[in-house]
Amino acid sequence: MTTKRLSILFLFIFFLAGSAYTQQSNSLFFMHRIPQSNFINPAVQIDCPVYVGLPLLSSLHLNFNSTGFSYNNIAGGASVNFSSLVSQMHSWDYLSGEFHYTPVSFGFMYDNERYFSFSLTERVESKMFVSKNLMSLFADGNTQYVGGGLSTANPGLNGFYYREFSFGYSQQLQNEMLVGLHAKVLFGLAGVFTRRNPVNIEVDALTYNIDASWNPQIDAAYPLSVTTDAAGNVTGVIAGQFSPLPFFLNFNNPGLAFDLGFVKPGDPITWSGSVLDLGFIWWLKNTNRFENDGHFVYRGATPADLANPDDYVAMLADSINNQIQFTHAPSSFVTFLNPKAYFGATYNLSQNLLAGAHLRAEWYPGRPVVGLTLSAIALANKGNSLALTYSVMNGSFRNVGAAFNLGGKRFQFYMLSDNILAAFYPEKARNANLRFGFNLFFGCTNKSRKPNAPPSMSGNCYWTWSLEQKRRKIK
Repeated sequence: MTTKRLSILFLFIFFLAGSAYTQQSNSLFFMHRIPQSNFINPAVQIDCPVYVGLPLLSSLHLNFNSTGFSYNNIAGGASVNFSSLVSQMHSWDYLSGEFHYTPVSFGFMYDNERYFSFSLTERVESKMFVSKNLMSLFADGNTQYVGGGLSTANPGLNGFYYREFSFGYSQQLQNEMLVGLHAKVLFGLAGVFTRRNPVNIEVDALTYNIDASWNPQIDAAYPLSVTTDAAGNVTGVIAGQFSPLPFFLNFNNPGLAFDLGFVKPGDPITWSGSVLDLGFIWWLKNTNRFENDGHFVYRGATPADLANPDDYVAMLADSINNQIQFTHAPSSFVTFLNPKAYFGATYNLSQNLLAGAHLRAEWYPGRPVVGLTLSAIALANKGNSLALTYSVMNGSFRNVGAAFNLGGKRFQFYMLSDNILAAFYPEKARNANLRFGFNLFFGCTNKSRKPNAPPSMSGNCYWTWSLEQKRRKIK
């Protein structure tokens, strides 16, 4: 396999990964009757003494989003107006996806104030990112950079599969505020990480030839067989034979992460917020580093070349292949998770109806991506609830979401999505996600109906109720 094909292979694999797996959980943030809302705010406590996620079906979460374009923008017609597409881009745009599978989760109230939880989650996450300035070079040519040149960072692909063991604790303080923490132990199973290194391009004012300098670096954690020539340049890369048991029982790439959160009840406004995924993974096993000195000279086409375009394209391909040569060495590396933050509030419209709004921000490679979600939440009897949401995120205003949980005192089914319109207009969607699962409850059978809330809470907020209040019957 040539170096050029190696680069294309990495691009192809992780573009598929980002497209196939579909995290955002805006509709879950205020759905506190769903125990999995504790995943995105560790301060949240359950309304029953014990919950257990149904084994193997506790939570399944898929998410796909793009910050710059939809499928229609790149494949919606007979041809693509590449210049128009680039004009819509932000300075950096991202195509990302997530698949989170939680086979085991549970939580329990230790007393009236302290809540403990645990979850095991398999997480696959990928992000492809590209610079608008670099894309404009291909869309509008190099004449725009004559004299001034172009300086940006390289496009890249980050994709990881890791296992997360989360240990949660939530405490009610004397001022009725809830604070929570997740301490998470991580183990990386496979990954590819592209460093964001500078790309500098100069354009000759007379010949319009391009002289580019770049030091690409790709770190990969997976068994690979790499062959090199006498100069040490990579000539072939072959994936090792896949062995399920060693792969899934790999605990040699450790990591740590933390989540923090709070819920502050009030009349009539309850504030809440969280910061998630403050952590890293240290990749030590089956690690590979591919690097290049990074200098490329591109000679523009002449009239003679245009007479034989096939020969010119072949010459250009050979030139790229000869000038961009990767070296390889085994090398450990560290990757950081993408931190996320939520902050918002709910307002008590009535005994069983809440209005909410919250901001969500995630730090992508190069810049934060921020979104706003508005919610209307109806609280029904027996712990059921329904929410409708509207989100502005990833540069899109077409995001209408819904969430619900159904069940009684022993069993719960829940499902939610931040953009149900994606099911009807997938070609126009920039965001598509789905989360669902099942929970079992224990210790709620003595509660015939919810008691009246303390007067200070306007009959709506149950965070300050004691466990006895939650469970007792109304006489």
